[in-house]
Amino acid sequence: MEDDDLRQALSRVATAGGAEYRDVIGPAVAVVLRRRRLARTCGAAGSGLVVAAGATAAIWAAGSPTAARPEPTASTTPITTPTTETDTSAWNKSHDVLYRLPGLLNPLLSPGLSIARTASAVPNSVFQLRGPDGDNDFTLTAGPKGNQNKALEYNVCAVGAVCSGRPVSGGTLYVQTKNFTADYGGQSGYAPGTGKQVVTIDAEYEFLPSADTGYVVDVLMSTNVSLEHYAAKAPAGWGDSPWPPALQQGAAFNTSGALLSPDDFMTLISKPGFGAVTTLLDPGTPVDPSTLERRNAANAAIAAAAKPILPAGLSLAIGGDQRTPGSYLRLSGPSGANEFSWTASPQVKTWRHGYACDGHTQGDCLWKEIPGGEIQITQTLSPSTPAPDVSLYATGQAGTPYFRQDTYTYYPDDTNGTVIEFTMREQFRDIPWSATRPTSGPNADPGVAWPPPARTGQPYNAEGALLNVGTFTTMLENPRLVTAIRDVDAALDPVHGSASGPYG
Repeated sequence: MEDDDLRQALSRVATAGGAEYRDVIGPAVAVVLRRRRLARTCGAAGSGLVVAAGATAAIWAAGSPTAARPEPTASTTPITTPTTETDTSAWNKSHDVLYRLPGLLNPLLSPGLSIARTASAVPNSVFQLRGPDGDNDFTLTAGPKGNQNKALEYNVCAVGAVCSGRPVSGGTLYVQTKNFTADYGGQSGYAPGTGKQVVTIDAEYEFLPSADTGYVVDVLMSTNVSLEHYAAKAPAGWGDSPWPPALQQGAAFNTSGALLSPDDFMTLISKPGFGAVTTLLDPGTPVDPSTLERRNAANAAIAAAAKPILPAGLSLAIGGDQRTPGSYLRLSGPSGANEFSWTASPQVKTWRHGYACDGHTQGDCLWKEIPGGEIQITQTLSPSTPAPDVSLYATGQAGTPYFRQDTYTYYPDDTNGTVIEFTMREQFRDIPWSATRPTSGPNADPGVAWPPPARTGQPYNAEGALLNVGTFTTMLENPRLVTAIRDVDAALDPVHGSASGPYG
């Protein structure tokens, strides 16, 4: 399963169960992708990796597989009551946290500790906790009770992790820690005897209040604790990449592991000023007006950069209006909208004309020769979920595709040239839900509205992609294209920017 597939699979865990469950999935995705990036950097197999510490969010909203343990009688929770304010967009909320969290949290941390923004493009993984001797990747979330990691609550521990729970003032503290060895995901290229060396660690702490009101607060810290020891020679099939692999740029490193202990975490969230932090992190609280002003300014910059490039009638703006991990650009036109991304990156030096579609042999890929290079064209049709429950859909409609993704990639013959790629994704057909309520699963609950909306809230265009290969080819001829991609990418800023490599 590729990274985008993982994001979509986890975000769809609660597609029919309500948007509130999707908010807790982002940190889990961040952890799994971080593990995969490490594995790939180390030469380990990317496929078949176990969803590990923090990624148990996929069952946060599910019922208990065993009898729930009783919560202890406790005093007043140290966390303030959550708001029921109207939902905000993913871009607005993630940026509000990006801009304001350090100013609220740093005064509450112990001397010598602080959080700072990073340039990570992984959703909900844009901060590092920094200490005198090292750093941790740092994810802090808070939300109303009911969005907690029930896997921790019911002692469903990630494979190879160590889990515990104990009563604390106002509720229960759950702890999950996991060590990741060098050969996590597959042995490949390590010096003899070093495959089981612990390279990274994750530590997750969650406070669950006893009262129905109050915030569930969860922190996840991840860091490298040692460097890999590689064999003298690259493994078979390594290819032309340098050996040994280069170190991850900007990766957190701290030989002592997590910078906060469970007791440190409880002390932090019990401080009077932490109420302002939970209010900021609550997915339902309104964002600061200054954040909305920044979004408006970003949209103005994006529109201005894209206008000279796009065909008449099309416009580009920040998307991601649904509360799902990540964000995206929204390409809009008279007939509807597409989720949109575009990238510019240097051509690889080993490229040769005819390599598109892996030498023109892929059956689900088309290629087109143009002056100076060739264009690779792929299209993917998919149902609303990777493995839909047939009881959710009208008879015979479970496998019908409702979403489409088109990708056009230009490969120049000049190895000093620039690879340009456009990707458009949209819902192009209404989902025909069953007229009869399912008898099992979350939608069997009479309190859940049935049927769900026929459109998911993602970009919709019945005609599919708003750009065809012809318009893409014409846009390639515009000398300002790479500059436009760079300027749009910069306007998205560090939360979701830097997507177009060295040009961004």
